[in-house]
Amino acid sequence: MNEYELFNEKNAAFAGPYFSDKMLEKGDVITFQGESYIVSDLMMPENRKLRVAVWPARINLPDDIEDLRLLRWIQQNLIGMKIKLSNDKDSIEGRVINYWPGIIRDMEPANLKPGERPVTLDSENFPGRLEFLTLGPGNPAMIDLLDFSMIEILNY
Repeated sequence: MNEYELFNEKNAAFAGPYFSDKMLEKGDVITFQGESYIVSDLMMPENRKLRVAVWPARINLPDDIEDLRLLRWIQQNLIGMKIKLSNDKDSIEGRVINYWPGIIRDMEPANLKPGERPVTLDSENFPGRLEFLTLGPGNPAMIDLLDFSMIEILNY
């Protein structure tokens, strides 16, 4: 049995000991005190205790992505993960295979009149707001994260 000390990156505090029959790896989803967490990083051991950094595997939109550290982590790590997006009407499961951060900027409006310049939206003015992702492989679709109220990270 392996003992880990969990560091919750969301609240920047050690959450306590976690025991596992297997060696934890980055991207593992674990349950600790009734909540799901994703292992975001393996940290340096201290006093022979293995330490891992975790983020909650349930992310509330848009509130949680106001934390720029979490938003940056999502942008860097969500590709390849199996997730479930849900709101009060709908839920979709799939594996994230790509981001489409500037798709609105690149689309020409259908009702553009001759000589008229399209209005462009710069994704830097809306960090995280224009993130589109593709879920696949059987049913690829572009989805605006903010059409949903929650992301649940299921596994790698």
